[in-house]
Amino acid sequence: MFPRSPFSIAGLLLWAWVCQLPAQKPPEPAKADGDIRELKLKDWQPRSMLKAKVTRLEKPMYPVVDVHNHLGGGKDRLKPEVVARYLAEMNEAGVRTVVNLDGGWGDRLIETVAALDEAHPGRFLTYALVDFTGIDDPEWGNREATRLEESFKTGAKGLKFHKTFGLRIRYKDGKLMPVDDPKLNPVWAVCAKHKRPVIIHIADPAAFFTPLDKSNERWHELNSNPGWLFYGGGNPDRQALLDQLHRVIGNNPKTTFINTHFGNNAEDLASVGEKLDQYPNMFVDFDARISELGRQPYAARRFFLKYQDRILFGTDTTPRREAFRIYYRFLETDDEYFDCSASHHLQGFWNIYGIFLPPEVLEKIYRKNAERILFGLVAEEAKPRLPPTTTVRKTADFEVTGNGSNPAWGKTTWIPLEKRPGGKLDYTTRIKLLYSNTGLYTLMEGTDSNLTATFDKDFENLWTEDVFEAFLWPEEKDPVYFEYEISPLGKELPIVVPNLEGKFKGWLPWHYEGGRKTRKATSVMTGEKASGAAIGGWKAEVFIPFALMEPMRNSLPGPGTRWRANFYRVDHDKGATTAWDWARVGSSFHDFKNFGTLVFE
Repeated sequence: MFPRSPFSIAGLLLWAWVCQLPAQKPPEPAKADGDIRELKLKDWQPRSMLKAKVTRLEKPMYPVVDVHNHLGGGKDRLKPEVVARYLAEMNEAGVRTVVNLDGGWGDRLIETVAALDEAHPGRFLTYALVDFTGIDDPEWGNREATRLEESFKTGAKGLKFHKTFGLRIRYKDGKLMPVDDPKLNPVWAVCAKHKRPVIIHIADPAAFFTPLDKSNERWHELNSNPGWLFYGGGNPDRQALLDQLHRVIGNNPKTTFINTHFGNNAEDLASVGEKLDQYPNMFVDFDARISELGRQPYAARRFFLKYQDRILFGTDTTPRREAFRIYYRFLETDDEYFDCSASHHLQGFWNIYGIFLPPEVLEKIYRKNAERILFGLVAEEAKPRLPPTTTVRKTADFEVTGNGSNPAWGKTTWIPLEKRPGGKLDYTTRIKLLYSNTGLYTLMEGTDSNLTATFDKDFENLWTEDVFEAFLWPEEKDPVYFEYEISPLGKELPIVVPNLEGKFKGWLPWHYEGGRKTRKATSVMTGEKASGAAIGGWKAEVFIPFALMEPMRNSLPGPGTRWRANFYRVDHDKGATTAWDWARVGSSFHDFKNFGTLVFE
């Protein structure tokens, strides 16, 4: 007999049937909504895992002039509440003046100037436009030149060309009007005659002239704005447009051209620099291009330092405090890999780096270059966010020669003094500082054309002629400081100044001999060291013993000691008085609360 089976006959038959069924795959896990494998490129928004420094700048180091902005035009657009909103954002961001490029012509221009320039003097500068209607008329250029003169009389401070010029403006036969069309020659001449700059936007980023394919680095931006693509379809060649622009600049040397968007070629800094070298009447702003500049921070920083007198601040963004602050972060900090899209909009799928420009360069870019170039912008005094600080290096004592020839001066670098507001003479001034165990060494070098000095003995009123001055304030708790003046002829005036709420008197240091005596000498750079002589400049080298400054407290510095100080130069050539300072002070050189700081090494 067979052993008893736990299965019935029917069960065995069922089991045999099941074994003949095809093998079943295990069930797949349910797919989550939005499978990452199906993510579209337009939806990819990576978040950086980099832990990097973040610097928050509420306001810039110096008040800003934004040379490229679009505020709209006409009384219907520029209602008082709209303008008030602009001003509120500008004030919060430390923006002094905005150039509005939407003035137009005729009644619109009149209304725009009234709502902005006239209602808020110094805060807005409005630019005119030309009317391209009727360009086939042989007299169109002369007519527009006449209209432009009327626009300038109305109050327009300059002329703007939008990028449609070169890309969209066509004659009746369908041909594009070239940027260097001779019909515009009368317009360029009117701008030169009235000293109004031309702000001109030609072409667009290089990627906008390439196919919209997998290789286009601005794919996200162009995918969202297909009308910005100028590849094919009868669009002009980008380089041809730039060549046309440069011919215009070269053919009109008396007209000032501000090329928008970093020379309309921010991807090729070498080319922009070449054009700046070639055309002294060309300047650039960097509106809406820090995305390009910030991804090449080393090259951009070198460029800004080299061409610091040719670059203007611009945003191309309606006043918004956070947009301005992104620009400040780019210019002033060394922050790494940060998102700049708030400055304008997403441009390229990358982050940028700061280029940490020095204060003297920042002031030029923020305001000084604009004050020099723009019509209707009055130069104003601007104080830096903080008084300057410099380190004074240690040295052994050495002989004073008056020309800075001692090798000890090679241990330190030059510190520039800046021309004070209202100065007419374009001379340069710089100083060096060193200290020893016994005293402070100062070397001043300044260019000049005439030696204006007659005093032939010490302790005279030297400040009434050419002079270099050093103010040393060793102890901030005491409103007493040491002032030293020296003329090109080597005559000196050392005094101690008590300054009590702006009321001060000075007196000569007591026991002014032996170890308390200064050592000083001067020299001239070309020419004779004589009153009234034609010279190329002069130098002063001075040793001030610490013993001379007793009994002021903290008068014997050591490593880490901090003194407040300032340095000045005054020149009286050509019937004009010009002064320079290190720390920007008010109307008085004795504005000691704004002195800079010396940190002894």
